Amino acid sequence: MRYETISLSVPGADAPAQLTAYVPDNTPQIGLDRRRPAIIICPGGGYGQVSDREAEPVALRFLGLGYAAFVLWYHVAPQARWPVPQRQLLAAIDYVRTGCEDYHVDPKAIIALGFSAGGHLAACGGTMWNRPEVYRCLKKKALAYRPDGLVLCYPVITSGDHSHMGSIQNLLGDRYEELLPLVSLERRVKSSTPPTFIWHTADDTVVDLENTLLFETALKARGVPVECHIYPHGAHGQSLADRTCFPEKDLWRVSVPCAGWVTKCDAWIQNTFMR
Repeated sequence: MRYETISLSVPGADAPAQLTAYVPDNTPQIGLDRRRPAIIICPGGGYGQVSDREAEPVALRFLGLGYAAFVLWYHVAPQARWPVPQRQLLAAIDYVRTGCEDYHVDPKAIIALGFSAGGHLAACGGTMWNRPEVYRCLKKKALAYRPDGLVLCYPVITSGDHSHMGSIQNLLGDRYEELLPLVSLERRVKSSTPPTFIWHTADDTVVDLENTLLFETALKARGVPVECHIYPHGAHGQSLADRTCFPEKDLWRVSVPCAGWVTKCDAWIQNTFMR
Protein backbone atom coordinates (compact mmCIF):
# COMPACT_ATOMS: atom_id res chain seq x y z
CA MET A 1 0.00 0.00 0.00
CA ARG A 2 1.12 3.53 -0.72
CA TYR A 3 0.52 6.01 2.08
CA GLU A 4 1.57 9.63 1.76
CA THR A 5 0.50 13.21 2.38
CA ILE A 6 0.49 15.79 -0.42
CA SER A 7 0.38 19.57 -0.03
CA LEU A 8 -2.01 21.44 -2.30
CA SER A 9 -1.63 25.19 -2.74
CA VAL A 10 -4.40 27.29 -4.26
CA PRO A 11 -4.85 31.05 -4.70
CA GLY A 12 -6.54 32.72 -1.75
CA ALA A 13 -5.32 30.20 0.84
CA ASP A 14 -2.77 31.24 3.43
CA ALA A 15 -1.22 27.73 3.54
CA PRO A 16 -1.48 24.47 1.61
CA ALA A 17 -4.29 22.02 2.19
CA GLN A 18 -3.28 18.43 2.91
CA LEU A 19 -4.36 15.43 0.86
CA THR A 20 -3.67 12.04 2.46
CA ALA A 21 -3.43 9.09 0.08
CA TYR A 22 -4.26 5.44 0.86
CA VAL A 23 -3.59 3.56 -2.37
CA PRO A 24 -3.42 -0.22 -2.97
CA ASP A 25 -0.42 -1.68 -4.78
CA ASN A 26 -0.70 -3.57 -8.02
CA THR A 27 0.94 -7.00 -8.01
CA PRO A 28 1.32 -9.75 -10.62
CA GLN A 29 -1.41 -11.88 -9.01
CA ILE A 30 -3.82 -8.94 -8.69
CA GLY A 31 -2.89 -7.45 -12.05
CA LEU A 32 -0.08 -5.01 -12.80
CA ASP A 33 -2.26 -2.99 -15.13
CA ARG A 34 -5.30 -2.70 -12.86
CA ARG A 35 -6.96 0.73 -12.72
CA ARG A 36 -9.21 1.64 -9.81
CA PRO A 37 -11.75 4.35 -9.11
CA ALA A 38 -10.44 7.03 -6.76
CA ILE A 39 -12.46 8.32 -3.82
CA ILE A 40 -11.65 11.84 -2.58
CA ILE A 41 -13.16 12.11 0.91
CA CYS A 42 -14.37 15.46 2.27
CA PRO A 43 -15.18 15.00 5.98
CA GLY A 44 -17.88 17.12 7.57
CA GLY A 45 -17.65 19.64 10.37
CA GLY A 46 -19.90 22.56 9.46
CA TYR A 47 -17.09 24.35 7.56
CA GLY A 48 -15.72 25.08 11.04
CA GLN A 49 -13.68 21.91 11.57
CA VAL A 50 -12.82 18.72 9.66
CA SER A 51 -14.10 15.58 11.40
CA ASP A 52 -11.57 12.78 11.80
CA ARG A 53 -14.52 10.38 12.32
CA GLU A 54 -15.38 10.86 8.65
CA ALA A 55 -11.78 10.74 7.41
CA GLU A 56 -9.36 7.84 7.94
CA PRO A 57 -11.98 5.22 8.95
CA VAL A 58 -13.79 5.90 5.68
CA ALA A 59 -10.58 5.84 3.65
CA LEU A 60 -9.58 2.48 5.18
CA ARG A 61 -12.99 0.97 4.44
CA PHE A 62 -12.88 1.99 0.79
CA LEU A 63 -9.22 0.97 0.56
CA GLY A 64 -10.31 -2.47 1.76
CA LEU A 65 -12.87 -2.57 -1.05
CA GLY A 66 -10.09 -2.01 -3.57
CA TYR A 67 -10.36 1.73 -4.19
CA ALA A 68 -7.67 4.38 -4.12
CA ALA A 69 -8.77 6.61 -1.24
CA PHE A 70 -7.72 10.19 -0.50
CA VAL A 71 -8.73 12.36 2.46
CA LEU A 72 -8.84 16.10 1.80
CA TRP A 73 -8.05 18.20 4.87
CA TYR A 74 -9.53 21.36 3.42
CA HIS A 75 -9.45 24.75 5.14
CA VAL A 76 -12.39 25.99 7.19
CA ALA A 77 -13.52 29.13 9.01
CA PRO A 78 -12.03 31.36 10.20
CA GLN A 79 -8.92 30.42 8.22
CA ALA A 80 -10.71 30.21 4.88
CA ARG A 81 -14.02 31.19 3.31
CA TRP A 82 -15.67 30.74 -0.08
CA PRO A 83 -14.24 29.76 -2.55
CA VAL A 84 -11.00 28.49 -0.95
CA PRO A 85 -12.30 25.04 0.14
CA GLN A 86 -13.89 24.61 -3.29
CA ARG A 87 -10.60 25.40 -5.03
CA GLN A 88 -8.82 22.93 -2.76
CA LEU A 89 -11.23 20.19 -3.78
CA LEU A 90 -10.79 20.97 -7.49
CA ALA A 91 -7.01 20.95 -7.01
CA ALA A 92 -7.26 17.53 -5.35
CA ILE A 93 -9.33 16.17 -8.25
CA ASP A 94 -6.79 17.47 -10.74
CA TYR A 95 -3.87 16.11 -8.70
CA VAL A 96 -5.31 12.59 -8.56
CA ARG A 97 -6.29 12.59 -12.23
CA THR A 98 -2.87 13.92 -13.28
CA GLY A 99 -1.18 11.22 -11.17
CA CYS A 100 -3.43 8.40 -12.35
CA GLU A 101 -0.48 6.33 -13.67
CA ASP A 102 1.37 6.46 -10.35
CA TYR A 103 -1.75 5.73 -8.32
CA HIS A 104 -3.17 3.06 -10.70
CA VAL A 105 -6.35 5.14 -10.95
CA ASP A 106 -8.91 5.27 -13.73
CA PRO A 107 -8.82 8.95 -14.80
CA LYS A 108 -12.51 8.72 -15.72
CA ALA A 109 -13.56 7.48 -12.27
CA ILE A 110 -12.59 10.24 -9.83
CA ILE A 111 -15.36 10.44 -7.21
CA ALA A 112 -15.86 13.17 -4.60
CA LEU A 113 -17.36 11.74 -1.39
CA GLY A 114 -18.55 14.14 1.29
CA PHE A 115 -20.29 14.09 4.66
CA SER A 116 -22.59 16.87 5.92
CA ALA A 117 -20.79 20.18 5.14
CA GLY A 118 -18.20 18.05 3.34
CA GLY A 119 -21.15 16.86 1.26
CA HIS A 120 -21.82 20.47 0.39
CA LEU A 121 -18.18 20.81 -0.64
CA ALA A 122 -18.31 17.64 -2.76
CA ALA A 123 -21.57 18.83 -4.36
CA CYS A 124 -19.93 22.21 -5.08
CA GLY A 125 -17.29 20.25 -6.97
CA GLY A 126 -20.00 18.54 -8.99
CA THR A 127 -21.99 21.70 -9.75
CA MET A 128 -19.36 24.47 -9.81
CA TRP A 129 -16.31 22.81 -11.39
CA ASN A 130 -16.68 25.22 -14.33
CA ARG A 131 -17.57 28.36 -12.37
CA PRO A 132 -14.97 31.00 -13.30
CA GLU A 133 -14.29 32.39 -9.83
CA VAL A 134 -13.59 28.88 -8.57
CA TYR A 135 -11.47 27.26 -11.26
CA ARG A 136 -9.84 29.90 -13.50
CA CYS A 137 -7.09 30.85 -11.05
CA LEU A 138 -6.04 27.18 -11.02
CA LYS A 139 -4.78 27.66 -14.61
CA LYS A 140 -6.28 24.67 -16.42
CA LYS A 141 -9.40 24.18 -18.51
CA ALA A 142 -12.51 23.53 -16.47
CA LEU A 143 -12.85 19.86 -17.42
CA ALA A 144 -9.61 19.09 -15.57
CA TYR A 145 -11.50 19.72 -12.33
CA ARG A 146 -14.81 17.95 -12.94
CA PRO A 147 -15.42 14.94 -10.68
CA ASP A 148 -16.79 11.90 -12.49
CA GLY A 149 -19.15 10.99 -9.66
CA LEU A 150 -20.49 12.23 -6.33
CA VAL A 151 -21.23 10.34 -3.12
CA LEU A 152 -23.11 12.56 -0.67
CA CYS A 153 -23.75 11.44 2.90
CA TYR A 154 -26.41 13.43 4.83
CA PRO A 155 -25.22 16.51 2.89
CA VAL A 156 -25.80 20.18 3.46
CA ILE A 157 -27.26 21.35 0.14
CA THR A 158 -29.60 24.31 0.41
CA SER A 159 -29.06 27.82 1.75
CA GLY A 160 -32.80 28.50 1.67
CA ASP A 161 -35.51 26.95 3.82
CA HIS A 162 -34.25 23.80 5.63
CA SER A 163 -30.65 25.03 5.46
CA HIS A 164 -27.98 24.22 8.04
CA MET A 165 -27.24 27.89 8.42
CA GLY A 166 -24.18 27.43 10.62
CA SER A 167 -22.34 25.72 7.75
CA ILE A 168 -23.35 28.39 5.27
CA GLN A 169 -22.37 31.20 7.64
CA ASN A 170 -18.95 29.63 8.21
CA LEU A 171 -18.42 29.24 4.48
CA LEU A 172 -19.45 32.77 3.49
CA GLY A 173 -18.37 34.87 6.46
CA ASP A 174 -18.98 38.58 5.91
CA ARG A 175 -20.17 37.88 2.34
CA TYR A 176 -23.14 35.94 3.70
CA GLU A 177 -25.93 38.16 2.38
CA GLU A 178 -24.21 38.68 -0.99
CA LEU A 179 -23.51 35.02 -1.76
CA LEU A 180 -26.34 33.20 0.02
CA PRO A 181 -28.30 32.29 -3.16
CA LEU A 182 -25.12 31.19 -4.96
CA VAL A 183 -24.35 28.33 -2.58
CA SER A 184 -27.85 26.83 -2.60
CA LEU A 185 -26.77 23.86 -4.68
CA GLU A 186 -30.17 22.57 -5.78
CA ARG A 187 -30.12 25.72 -7.96
CA ARG A 188 -26.71 24.93 -9.44
CA VAL A 189 -27.46 21.47 -10.88
CA LYS A 190 -26.97 21.15 -14.65
CA SER A 191 -27.01 18.27 -17.08
CA SER A 192 -23.20 18.23 -16.73
CA THR A 193 -23.42 17.43 -13.00
CA PRO A 194 -21.94 13.94 -12.53
CA PRO A 195 -23.89 10.82 -11.50
CA THR A 196 -24.68 10.90 -7.80
CA PHE A 197 -25.19 8.47 -4.92
CA ILE A 198 -26.84 10.10 -1.92
CA TRP A 199 -28.12 8.98 1.46
CA HIS A 200 -29.67 10.51 4.56
CA THR A 201 -31.73 9.59 7.61
CA ALA A 202 -35.35 10.63 7.87
CA ASP A 203 -35.04 11.86 11.46
CA ASP A 204 -31.77 13.81 11.12
CA THR A 205 -32.27 16.78 13.44
CA VAL A 206 -29.10 18.65 12.40
CA VAL A 207 -29.22 18.65 8.60
CA ASP A 208 -32.80 18.31 7.44
CA LEU A 209 -33.63 15.46 5.04
CA GLU A 210 -35.07 18.08 2.68
CA ASN A 211 -31.48 18.92 1.66
CA THR A 212 -31.11 15.51 0.05
CA LEU A 213 -34.62 15.54 -1.43
CA LEU A 214 -34.06 18.94 -3.06
CA PHE A 215 -30.83 17.77 -4.68
CA GLU A 216 -32.32 14.47 -5.83
CA THR A 217 -35.24 16.32 -7.42
CA ALA A 218 -32.92 18.76 -9.19
CA LEU A 219 -30.75 15.93 -10.53
CA LYS A 220 -33.75 14.01 -11.87
CA ALA A 221 -35.16 17.15 -13.49
CA ARG A 222 -31.94 17.54 -15.50
CA GLY A 223 -31.54 13.89 -16.42
CA VAL A 224 -28.57 13.22 -14.14
CA PRO A 225 -28.46 9.61 -12.88
CA VAL A 226 -29.03 9.48 -9.11
CA GLU A 227 -29.43 6.71 -6.54
CA CYS A 228 -30.92 7.86 -3.24
CA HIS A 229 -31.35 5.93 0.03
CA ILE A 230 -33.35 7.21 3.02
CA TYR A 231 -32.88 5.34 6.30
CA PRO A 232 -35.71 5.70 8.84
CA HIS A 233 -33.55 6.42 11.89
CA GLY A 234 -30.08 7.69 12.69
CA ALA A 235 -28.54 10.69 14.40
CA HIS A 236 -26.56 13.08 12.25
CA GLY A 237 -22.91 12.18 11.69
CA GLN A 238 -23.23 8.40 11.30
CA SER A 239 -20.10 8.18 9.12
CA LEU A 240 -19.70 4.40 8.56
CA ALA A 241 -22.33 3.72 11.24
CA ASP A 242 -20.18 1.20 13.08
CA ARG A 243 -17.73 0.95 15.99
CA THR A 244 -14.73 2.11 13.93
CA CYS A 245 -15.91 5.73 13.89
CA PHE A 246 -17.43 6.26 17.36
CA PRO A 247 -15.80 6.36 20.80
CA GLU A 248 -16.98 3.58 23.11
CA LYS A 249 -19.07 5.99 25.18
CA ASP A 250 -21.03 6.98 22.06
CA LEU A 251 -21.67 3.57 20.56
CA TRP A 252 -25.33 3.94 21.53
CA ARG A 253 -25.58 6.52 18.72
CA VAL A 254 -24.80 3.97 16.01
CA SER A 255 -27.74 3.28 13.71
CA VAL A 256 -26.80 -0.18 12.47
CA PRO A 257 -29.01 -0.18 9.33
CA CYS A 258 -27.19 2.91 8.07
CA ALA A 259 -23.98 0.88 7.79
CA GLY A 260 -25.49 -0.69 4.68
CA TRP A 261 -24.78 2.49 2.71
CA VAL A 262 -21.18 1.37 2.08
CA THR A 263 -22.22 -1.87 0.36
CA LYS A 264 -24.85 -0.03 -1.68
CA CYS A 265 -22.33 2.66 -2.63
CA ASP A 266 -19.74 0.04 -3.67
CA ALA A 267 -22.33 -1.61 -5.93
CA TRP A 268 -23.27 1.79 -7.39
CA ILE A 269 -19.63 2.61 -8.17
CA GLN A 270 -19.09 -0.79 -9.78
CA ASN A 271 -22.23 -0.45 -11.89
CA THR A 272 -21.50 3.15 -12.88
CA PHE A 273 -17.75 3.05 -13.53
CA MET A 274 -16.60 -0.56 -13.87
CA ARG A 275 -18.82 -1.95 -16.62
